[in-house]
Formats: sequence, C-alpha cells, structure tokens
Amino acid sequence: MPLKSLLVSMELTTAGRAHDCRYNKRHRIEKGTPRLTIKVDGDDHHYCLVCAQAFTSSSTERLAAIRAEIDALVKPL
Repeated sequence: MPLKSLLVSMELTTAGRAHDCRYNKRHRIEKGTPRLTIKVDGDDHHYCLVCAQAFTSSSTERLAAIRAEIDALVKPL
C-alpha cells in the first residue's frame, strides 16, 4: 500500500502574466518569473518565492518537531 503524504499538491511554475502574490498583495510576481503554485480544492493559488521560502521553512520546522514527538513515543523496530 502506498504511503499517504501530508503535503498538498504544489510545484514551482512560471507566471504567464504579472499578478500579486496571494499571501502578500505588496509582492508582485512579474510575467516569466518562478512562483509557488499550490492546488487547493481544484484552484491554483500562486505565491511569490519570498513567501514560499517562509512557508517551507516554517513547515519544515513544524514537521521536524512532530516527527521528534512521534519518534519518542514509538518503540524502535
């Protein structure tokens, strides 16, 4: 059985037109620049790389903390 992933569908894509970052409207994503695209309920949400960097950093730290708690509770195989 395949393992379940907690990560949502996301990828780096190239902006087809200029638009604002979904998280911070002061961040402009220019046409042709990379951006983080996250699929949520069939919709694509686009974020600038500055916000994407903050999201992934925060998420990595949270996952590491949860993993440490799980490891402390699970007996070694």
